[in-house]
Formats: sequence, structure tokens, C-alpha cells
Amino acid sequence: MKHKTFVIPGRTPSKKNSRTIFVRHGRIENVPSKSYAKWHKISGYRMIEQGSLRFKAKIIFGIEIIFYFPDKRRSDLTNKAESVMDLLVDCRVIPDDSWQIVSSLTLYAMGVDKKNPRAEVNIRYA
Repeated sequence: MKHKTFVIPGRTPSKKNSRTIFVRHGRIENVPSKSYAKWHKISGYRMIEQGSLRFKAKIIFGIEIIFYFPDKRRSDLTNKAESVMDLLVDCRVIPDDSWQIVSSLTLYAMGVDKKNPRAEVNIRYA
């Protein structure tokens, strides 16, 4: 079994809770906030720098996400994991985040690291 690690620096925003709602052409639009979009773009570049485009896992046994927070602010771990999983899909690290592709997902909150908040993503694959 092989192993690949990606590090996403900074606070991971919750995509679900960071939404902007507005009306465009008479329709209600619900899109991620500007801060989430900025995080997604910058984190995508970080993934590319770490070789995400060359990484093509055929079979994924599990993904482990370890969060280090910048402060003690209350956070929903599963919402942050959803942001990271969506980033992995958008950067084509994994083809999809469905249960047929990712058979296990493990989340850890390692507490506060004020100097280096981050999410470490460990992927076990064949």
C-alpha cells in the first residue's frame, strides 16, 4: 500500500457555512463566500506545488485529515473536511469523494498551532 501526504496551510473554512446569497436575473444565487473562494484558489495552487497533478490513485483505501487550528474558536470538523474533500476533487487528486471511491475517512483535531495552522491530508492508495 502506498501513501501520499498533502499539507494545506492556514485555517480551513467551512464551505457549507460560508455562503453568499444574492439575486441575479430574478433568480436567487447561493455561492461560496469570497473568503472561501480565495482559500480554495490558494489551496489549489499549494496542492499543485506538492505534486497533485502527477498523483493519480487508482484505488483509495482511506483518507485521513489532521487539522491544526489557529485558535480555540469553535469549529465543525465535518464541514471543514467537506471543504478539503471538495478541494481534492477539484484539483483532481481523487476522481470523486463518494463512498465508492473513498472507503474510509478519518478526521483528527490536533488542537491549536498558532504559528502553523494547517490541514494535513494523508491518502492511502494502491
